[in-house]
Amino acid sequence: MIFSGYVSRKVPLRKPSLFHPNQRFSRDAEMRLPEFATHYYLPEIGPFRSLSELPAGSKDLIFLDFLTRHQRDPGYRRRYGRNYIEVRSKVEARLRELFVARGGKPRCRHPYYLVLGESPWFRDLNADQSELKIPLLELDPETTSLTYPDSFVALSRGDKPYFNQVFLLSEVSEIVERFGVPDNDQVVPYERYWETDFELYIEVQLWDIPPGFKP
Repeated sequence: MIFSGYVSRKVPLRKPSLFHPNQRFSRDAEMRLPEFATHYYLPEIGPFRSLSELPAGSKDLIFLDFLTRHQRDPGYRRRYGRNYIEVRSKVEARLRELFVARGGKPRCRHPYYLVLGESPWFRDLNADQSELKIPLLELDPETTSLTYPDSFVALSRGDKPYFNQVFLLSEVSEIVERFGVPDNDQVVPYERYWETDFELYIEVQLWDIPPGFKP
């Protein structure tokens, strides 16, 4: 499903670059620069929904169903720890803090997650996954942040240069130039994937629902 029709007319945020000004694009980086982000979701839940919004948190029936769903559905490969929502809330609070510090203007408490470009690994995490592709030009720079890789990993470790950082939409080309785009889907099995480094994609966070999907 392709989302179109909304073009942000806001002036992009202009902040000092995190990267060296003399860096130059490699031909490979230019060829691989994604022009869209993909939002994956379960069709019965719908797009732009967040587990962080569940009223009962980790005791909510929806989360409890996800917690054990893999035992009933072999096509459902995602795993959650029982303290997932608690940890997620702390990560999202830090994510929001870092984004605001860089000039971001989040319009919701919890972000909605996408990947830069696409991720076959994430797509196949659930057999009946749906996807929504949004051109980067249609995203609002004031409500869009990125982490390299998944924010859970990026904000819980500090041993790599892209950890503990939140990037802006205007820095996509610089991120790809300096760090590349993860391309190791084939080496990360679904069995016990949570024990790997989990550097599978660049994560995009939307801090507002796109206008075409607002209630």
